[in-house]
Amino acid sequence: MNSISVCFVCLGNICRSPSAEAVMRHLVERAKLADRIVIDSAGTGDWHIGEALDERAQKAAKKRGYDLSKLRGRQVAAVDFTRFDLFIVMDDANAAALAAVCPTGAPRQDPPADGICLTG
Repeated sequence: MNSISVCFVCLGNICRSPSAEAVMRHLVERAKLADRIVIDSAGTGDWHIGEALDERAQKAAKKRGYDLSKLRGRQVAAVDFTRFDLFIVMDDANAAALAAVCPTGAPRQDPPADGICLTG
C-alpha cells in the first residue's frame, strides 16, 4: 500500500501546527489509516525547540478531546524536505519561510496561496 507523509507548519510549533497535527492524527486513526499516513508538525522558528506546547493551546485542545501533552516544539529540518510529501502551512509568512529554507536540489513547488506545499 502507498503511504503519504504530511507536516503541519507554523512559526514556533507550540500551538497551531501541533493542534492541527493532533486533530489530523485523530481523524486518520478513526478512519483506520494510521498505517498509511504519517503525520507530524514543525515550526519555522527555533524559539521553542524541545519545549512543551503553549498552555492555552493544550487547554483548548483538551476541552475538545485532544491530548497535546506529549508533543514538543521542533523546527523544520533539511531532512523534512525529503521526508514529507506535503506541507500544510498555517499562513503566508510561514509558507515563505519554509520556501526560503528548502535545500538546494530538494524537490520543491512554490507555495500556492492556500498554504499547501507539495514537495514530491
